[in-house]
Amino acid sequence: MFNSNYNHKSNQRQTYINEKIKAFNVLLLADDWEKLWIFTRKEALDKAKDSWLDLVQVWYNWQDKISICKIIDYGKYQYNLKKKEKEKKNSQKSKWIKEIKISYGIGTNDLEMKIEKAKQLLTAWYNVKVSLRLRWRENVFRNQARGHMHDMAEKLEDYAKSWWVKEESKWFSLTLFAKLK
Repeated sequence: MFNSNYNHKSNQRQTYINEKIKAFNVLLLADDWEKLWIFTRKEALDKAKDSWLDLVQVWYNWQDKISICKIIDYGKYQYNLKKKEKEKKNSQKSKWIKEIKISYGIGTNDLEMKIEKAKQLLTAWYNVKVSLRLRWRENVFRNQARGHMHDMAEKLEDYAKSWWVKEESKWFSLTLFAKLK
């Protein structure tokens, strides 16, 4: 069934406020979400205007043809929704991947620096992807490149819970998953 609260163009729920609410009857919720009163839309709008707040549609009940609304400050309501959305994104930090690129001809000191950087990222709960690209004649030295990747994985074994080396035609990639404590 088609939901009028859903904005199909932006893939977000559309919120109806004040005069944009189309239902004739309104089920009004209190601040604690428990007490319920049924009013006509006009009575509910008058109550909202008396308290200098907005009448915000929280949900529309299709069976009873009634709009479920709250009298709240709409700006504050939007702010809290954005804040919750931001917190959800920040709580998924363990799924983020950072990439470190190395080349076949990397020196030992440079490799140690990259390993230290990977350790820092893994302790900050980032997953790490190490990429090694073979160019032109370097393709002959695939075994040494594979050895570089395995050495790096063994040195980071204490910081990562699991890893694997993936081989493609000209690329090697090593994915390390952070240990969550």
